[in-house]
Amino acid sequence: RSFKLSYYNEYKSYLSAMAVATLERDIRRAIELMEKLEQMGEIPAAKLEPMKNVLKSDFCRAVREVFEQVHETVDGNHPPELRADAAAKATVAAFAASEGHAHPRVIELPKTDEGLGFNVMGGREQASPIYISRIIPGGAAHKDGNLRRGDQLLAVNGVSVEKASHETAVELLKQATGKVKLIVKYTPKVLEEMEARFERQKASRRGRMQQ
Repeated sequence: RSFKLSYYNEYKSYLSAMAVATLERDIRRAIELMEKLEQMGEIPAAKLEPMKNVLKSDFCRAVREVFEQVHETVDGNHPPELRADAAAKATVAAFAASEGHAHPRVIELPKTDEGLGFNVMGGREQASPIYISRIIPGGAAHKDGNLRRGDQLLAVNGVSVEKASHETAVELLKQATGKVKLIVKYTPKVLEEMEARFERQKASRRGRMQQ
């Protein structure tokens, strides 16, 4: 009985310590503990299997990547519990904002003399998010293969650009050096609507100039 209680306490400790930067290790440990609980017959396999599947899923991996990226940007002078709590809240907010769309992804690109290999459009002054409008052939983003035209740019090296001006976002990208961490989510329909709006505005301006 004490053996079972030990594993149960370990599992509870895991649940209370999920909000730490080493989520990958903790998730592996959680899966191991659930498999041991299953072998002991303490909890029916039918109840544990769905949880194990969630922990092994691409969604859980995406949550972990976003959490770890956000956690790195929280002021290191704060106590570990406050850092973890702030990172967890920011991660939940990022996924809540993406409801109905693709979930946020973390992409790391090397900054070269030619830049990061993509163009952006949009910004606060245009009443739109910052979007990846073009992947430059042969550039860093093109070679990496993970960034897509239609990705909304959420953060650059931990700095949010969700409500930033176009100039601010471009300046952050220009100032970034070395390996640059981006948080993005794929919402191509919004980009298409934004581009169509810009084209209508251009056509309207041309029409006024010709009058």
